Amino acid sequence: MRKQFLIALSVLLLSSAALAADNLRLNPKLDYTSDSQDGPLITGEHMEDGAAAGKPNYLIFYGEG
Repeated sequence: MRKQFLIALSVLLLSSAALAADNLRLNPKLDYTSDSQDGPLITGEHMEDGAAAGKPNYLIFYGEG
């Protein structure tokens, strides 16, 4: 029973990581002094892969300094 749970948890975690976007960066053309439309706030590769219609989508930033 415990082994099946660990396998299911591993598959769930690995499959969610496969749908994540890569190489995220802030849009360098953002102008914080005006209320203009400067394009998407965050750009990167595989941005559409993880989005699911009708469900909340989250961005998690992690860094060490």
